Amino acid sequence: MQKNIAALFDKTMAAASLTSNTLADVFSKETHRFTITGLSRSGKSMLFTSLVTMLKSRSEEGYACLPLLRYLPPSQVLDIRIEPIEGYKSFPQAENLAALEQGQWPAATEEAFGFKLIVRLKQTASIKRHVLPHTDIVFEFIDYPGEWITDIPMLSKTYAQWSDSAWAQLSGGPQQHFAHDWKQVVNSFDFEQPPTPQRIQHLVHAYRQYLIEAKRQGISLLQPGSFLLDSSDFDWQSFGFTPLPSSITSDVSHPWYKAFEQHFGAFQDKWLAPLKQSIFKETDKQIILVDLFEGLNHSRQHLYQLKETLSHLADTFVYGQSSWFSRNVLKKEQIGKVAFVATKADLIPVSQRENLLSLLTQITEGARARFTDKPIEFEHFLVSAIEVTDKGSTPQAIRYKNSDGAYVESTFEPVPSALKEMEEGAHFPVPNAKVPADFKARILAGKGLDRLLQFLLGKGEQ
Repeated sequence: MQKNIAALFDKTMAAASLTSNTLADVFSKETHRFTITGLSRSGKSMLFTSLVTMLKSRSEEGYACLPLLRYLPPSQVLDIRIEPIEGYKSFPQAENLAALEQGQWPAATEEAFGFKLIVRLKQTASIKRHVLPHTDIVFEFIDYPGEWITDIPMLSKTYAQWSDSAWAQLSGGPQQHFAHDWKQVVNSFDFEQPPTPQRIQHLVHAYRQYLIEAKRQGISLLQPGSFLLDSSDFDWQSFGFTPLPSSITSDVSHPWYKAFEQHFGAFQDKWLAPLKQSIFKETDKQIILVDLFEGLNHSRQHLYQLKETLSHLADTFVYGQSSWFSRNVLKKEQIGKVAFVATKADLIPVSQRENLLSLLTQITEGARARFTDKPIEFEHFLVSAIEVTDKGSTPQAIRYKNSDGAYVESTFEPVPSALKEMEEGAHFPVPNAKVPADFKARILAGKGLDRLLQFLLGKGEQ
C-alpha cells in the first residue's frame, strides 16, 4: 500500500509541469518494450499474428484463450487496439490473415514493421480509481528480418577480422559441406588481376550463392545476411564484399584487400550503423525465439552451431562491457527479463515436449552464461502460435494435414533431450503441416503465449 501511495505521489509531482494533453498518460499508461530476437525462420511473423488475434478475440469476442494470463483479465479489458510506431510500417496483420485464409503461411519478414498493442483495463486500485478510471497497457513490438541480427556483430570487427572468422566458419561445422563450390571459385580466381567492378561482382555473386544454399540447408550463422534480402537498402551489387584468403588479408597494401576493406566500411557506415540506431530501440524485456526443429531436421552439428549463434548474439546485443547495444542504445535502461522461446512446439507429441524443453535449456547455455552476476530473470518456454496438429492414436503420435492435404498420422521416436543423445549423422524429420482450414480456431487454441506474457508482465512472483 505504501508503495502504491509513493508511486502515485511521484507521478503527481511529475504531473505538475505537464499540460492537460499529457496528464492522462502519466497516470494511466504502462509501457512494455520488447526486443524480439529471432533468427530467420524462427516464427516471428506467425507469433505476432497469433498474439494480436488472441488478444483481440479475448477482449472483443469473449473467447477464453490465454487462460493463464492473470495480468490482463478479460473482465477488466475495456478495449484493445493496434497503432503504428512512428517511423515504421504497420505490421501486416490483415495481409498475414489473408495469406492463412488462402492456405499459405505468412511471408518471411524482409523489412522492419512496428506496432503498438494497447490494452485498456478498468482501474481497480482504490486510490488510482479516483484519478482515472482506466489503465492503458502498451506493448511495443518491432518485427525485422532475422538476417539483420546476425549482421550486427560485424559492427565491432575490422574487415580482416571478419574475413578470417568467416573463413573459419565455412571451413568447419556444417557449413563446410555447402561451401565447396565457393572455395573452388576462390582457388581458381586470379587475385593478381585488379579488382574491377566486373571481377568483384563475380566473386560476390559466387559467395552469395553459397549463402543462399547454406540458408536453405538450415545454417543459422551467415554473414552478411543482408545480402540475402532483395528488399535490403544496402547496394551489395556495387559495394559487395566476400571473405578473402589470409594471404591477402594479411597484406594491407593488396589491391583486393583495399577494395573490400572500403566496401566493408561502407556496409558498416551506410547500413549497419543507421540500422542499429533506428531499429533496436530501448527495451527492458527480451524474447529470444529459437527454432529447434531446423537443427533437429538436419544434424547435431546444426544444433551445436545454433547454440554457438545464440551465445554470440546474447553477448553482442545486450550483455558485456563492450556491447554497443547496452552502451549506445539501452543507455540507463537494463534488460531485466529474458524469455527463451522454442517455437512450433505443436509439431511433436505432447509426450515429447519435456525433452524439447530440456534440449532448449542446453542450447541456451552459452547465452545464459552472459547473465552471470547480473540481476536478470530468465525462463524457458515452449510455444505454439497455432496448433496445426491433433493428438494421435498413441502418446507418441500426432495427426495433421500434410502438404498434399491428406490427413495423416506420424509416430515419433523420442526427441533427444540433450545434444549427446542425437547420433552423429542422424536427423529428426519434422512434419510439413499444411495451413488448416480452421486456422483461426487453431490460433486461439495455441499454447504457451499466456505463460510467456505472464512471465514478462509479472513482478517477480513466479
